[in-house]
Amino acid sequence: MNSRVISAEAALLMPFTLRDAKTEELARLIAEARRARDDAMIARISGFFGGLRHWFATMIARRETVEQLNSLSDRELADIGLSRGGIVAAAHASAPSPANDQARIHRAA
Repeated sequence: MNSRVISAEAALLMPFTLRDAKTEELARLIAEARRARDDAMIARISGFFGGLRHWFATMIARRETVEQLNSLSDRELADIGLSRGGIVAAAHASAPSPANDQARIHRAA
């Protein structure tokens, strides 16, 4: 007894799929939607890391400003219109946050 399946029998065992114009159009639309989804996801992730990089750069700039102002004498601070208590506020003013963060309003996109 021969248990080998010939190609004609294999073709009968495989499901038959009809590829008409509507099926092709649907497959094209699905592929296009997946590409758009992937592009949107990449843009969101890139935006997140870009914002994170900007936040770190802002924090470093603020810290450097605080360090530079702390290195000044009280007399030098008075000459530029600052006191020791106003150093942090001056550092924050030198590298402002985006308007959305200053207003403390976060809205979903």
